Amino acid sequence: MLSLAAWLPRAAADEWISEEYRCALTIPTKESWIAALKQPLPIGEVILHATSMTSSQGIMITYVPDLPSSDIRKPEVIKRITDLLEAQGWAIESSSKLVWKGLPFVQFIGQRRDVVAGKLVGVTRVTPRGKSLYVVTAYGKGEADRAEDPAFMRVMETFRFIEQTAAIVDKPEGPSAKLYRSAMFGAVTAAALLIGAFFLVAIFVGRVAQDRA
Repeated sequence: MLSLAAWLPRAAADEWISEEYRCALTIPTKESWIAALKQPLPIGEVILHATSMTSSQGIMITYVPDLPSSDIRKPEVIKRITDLLEAQGWAIESSSKLVWKGLPFVQFIGQRRDVVAGKLVGVTRVTPRGKSLYVVTAYGKGEADRAEDPAFMRVMETFRFIEQTAAIVDKPEGPSAKLYRSAMFGAVTAAALLIGAFFLVAIFVGRVAQDRA
């Protein structure tokens, strides 16, 4: 099970949803994931860090406020990103611009060495929102660029922004949820019919009493 409920703003099954930072991520339910607490950094704050005990992979979201510009192409913004990645231990090997989920991102490929896991490869995608940065990193064992590996990128691919509060209200789907909604509709309809029948009987009894009087 995902050990996230202790500090997540909202949690529903395999969903990590943050109303504060207006973003969400889906964690695989068939794997055992462990989450760490929020971690303040000299540049920004790690708002989610979860690792899989099954695949030895990890996902990390870092929030960086107060940018000098909202243009991710400017050198001062790029420097803020590279300073952050280096502070997290990543040696950057390459970078490229891309459009992902309809938004402009800069992608970085990096490596770092972990005492337990050994050599790790990381794929980081960064996008601005106003004058803040969202830095999403997927990492795991290996040395080669794994940005095109679907298994490696499967959790990062679920990252999304939440625009409105109404969008994050839980709405279960699937056969069981549909059956539940059908049952609730039937129960409400039956209650309405019973109330209507009660009033009809009351009116009828009142008229009979008046006729006898």
